[in-house]
Amino acid sequence: MVGHFTQGICGYYALFKETAPSVGSQPSRGGSSRGSRSHQRVLPGSPPRRPRPPSGPSAGRAPAARGGQPRELGFPASGPASCRAASFPAGPAPSAAAMGTDSRAAGALLARARTLHLQTGNLLNWGRLRKKCPSTHSEELRDCIQKTLNEWSSQISPDLVREFPDVLECTVSHAVEKINPDEREEMKVSAKLFIVGSNSSSSTRNAVDMACSVLGVAQLDSVIIASPPIEDGVNLSLEHLQPYWEELENLVQSKKIVAIGTSDLDKTQLEQLYQWAQVKPNSNQVNLASCCVMPPDLTAFAKQFDIQLLTHNDPKELLSEASFQEALQESIPGIQAHEWVPLWLLRYSVIVKSRGIIKSKGYILQAKRRGS
Repeated sequence: MVGHFTQGICGYYALFKETAPSVGSQPSRGGSSRGSRSHQRVLPGSPPRRPRPPSGPSAGRAPAARGGQPRELGFPASGPASCRAASFPAGPAPSAAAMGTDSRAAGALLARARTLHLQTGNLLNWGRLRKKCPSTHSEELRDCIQKTLNEWSSQISPDLVREFPDVLECTVSHAVEKINPDEREEMKVSAKLFIVGSNSSSSTRNAVDMACSVLGVAQLDSVIIASPPIEDGVNLSLEHLQPYWEELENLVQSKKIVAIGTSDLDKTQLEQLYQWAQVKPNSNQVNLASCCVMPPDLTAFAKQFDIQLLTHNDPKELLSEASFQEALQESIPGIQAHEWVPLWLLRYSVIVKSRGIIKSKGYILQAKRRGS
């Protein structure tokens, strides 16, 4: 008789044994007719038993592939179920108890820590993110924050729990990618800095220093600063931008940055900054949502003083305090998320100059616990 193997989607196997007269019996696929143990003789006249069709969870299981090896079934190529299946690396899923332990350890660390540094590493190394196409930058960022927190909490070492450090470095080790020093001249490293909940100009230096450390470089080629947060109903003025620009100038003079630029300044604001600044802005980003055509006065001024006009589609508020706290709460349930405030966010990209392709991109974020 032939031994029939069946495989279920969940990976369970069932063996149905049957018997048949030895006369005229055929070998199983991939097997041999000589000495095959799958052929058993039965008493003459005994009718062959037929295997009962599978039912319940085993229904619809795939037959064995050639060579006797089970054939794996995949999820459909489209649909929400396939997206969820592709979102996680291969391997056994963590148990509920293990996930609870990870969450408790992460919660205990965050309850004692004063500062959180979160870095996503190179998003191009995150296959799970590439298979999901976020519709907005805000959605992509929140997704990155949650997945980074989940990965970090699942890898917390017992030594870290015993130490309870003041500064937590939350990252995904397999996604970290430093620039090869031999290839540095071939790469352009650009960054955009978003001030979220900090009124200290030192945030600018902290962000640049962390970006250089993460990427393994001594200098960033370009840094653009987004307009700092201001109160509702208040127009952005030079006074709001000055403290951050002065720190950027210091970083240029110390050769940590080559060129600096601004974002969303109109002609009057850009002219005021240009006349006041010691290190002149070399670029100004314009939001495509605010204008389909560059304002003529802005274009004329930029051309006169050799300022490059660029476009972007970032929202006015890429990361809010509430959005960060929601991502923190969903990733680590039970934590006092309202105690944590994001200070700044830096988005970086590494581009191959000769080919114009993105080699690396990611986010770096710093948050502090209130009252610390």
